[in-house]
Amino acid sequence: MKNNIVTTNNNITEISNPMNEGNKIKYVNYQNENFTCSIKTKPNNNNENELKNNNDDPILSYLNSNREISEEEIKSAPIIIIREESGNIFNNQTIKINAGGLIGGRNLNDGVAIFGLKKNNNIISTIDNTNNTLFTPDFYLNSDENLNYPYIFAVYFNRDKKNYHIRAYGGKDSDNRILFIKLTGKFSLPIKQKEIISAGNVIFQVTPVENNQIEITNISRKEDSIEHKQIFECDINRDITIGRDKNCDFSFVKEKSFSRIQTSFSFDKKNKYWVISDGSKVKSSTNGTWVFGIHSFEIMDEMLVEILTSKIKFSISNIH
Repeated sequence: MKNNIVTTNNNITEISNPMNEGNKIKYVNYQNENFTCSIKTKPNNNNENELKNNNDDPILSYLNSNREISEEEIKSAPIIIIREESGNIFNNQTIKINAGGLIGGRNLNDGVAIFGLKKNNNIISTIDNTNNTLFTPDFYLNSDENLNYPYIFAVYFNRDKKNYHIRAYGGKDSDNRILFIKLTGKFSLPIKQKEIISAGNVIFQVTPVENNQIEITNISRKEDSIEHKQIFECDINRDITIGRDKNCDFSFVKEKSFSRIQTSFSFDKKNKYWVISDGSKVKSSTNGTWVFGIHSFEIMDEMLVEILTSKIKFSISNIH
């Protein structure tokens, strides 16, 4: 159960937890036009191990684990720099994230940077009564989108692997049109779980199945009776392809948004998984192949992401 809080001043506030009478949450909130800083209480110790092992939502686990990234870790880890290629969700600002979180954000050094929305000119915060934790976004995006999600996306630092991941919030699977990651010649995606991809104007669901097979389903054109769903055996000697070429496994000769080869799937024999790539091995597609952000993705240098109505580029730098 969660309570929504609209913060309107900079006072210290106590909020009773209705699920546990008398247990109060104290937080300090500071905000200006874009940033909000908060101090959260410790989670219920009885839930700590369970939360740390919450693989479904690593960001929620991090926020509840009461971990703190040390100054030494922050100085030794690279930083993430986010710049807008188009749009204005960051109000023309360059965003910097270190291992502790958003630079200039909540300043809790918990390894998470949370991005949310303003709604009705008020700031939306959310209390998780189960764990007595106040989650306040580090940065409020500039968007007129009418969404009911207090959080849009988050970036978190993986302490073990020393890298960063991004995760979208709001909606599920093909309904989650919050965040898309562009595959390019530099970036291919291992298929280790169900993925939703947008190739041109067509949406596909890609699922690894038993015996190293892959199932590809056209979910945007369910009225089509031809090539709606196919299962392919692993074959290291050829790629599975989607495109306008009549020889593609999923051939859309009349689809003007497609390149001759729009998207390809190859089997990695060494790692025993399939990989999605944009275009063919020698040429990228014109409009690109985009992956829906339905779970966490590792952030790569120069990775292009579309969030709401903006396209942003992530850079990884060792210069603090």
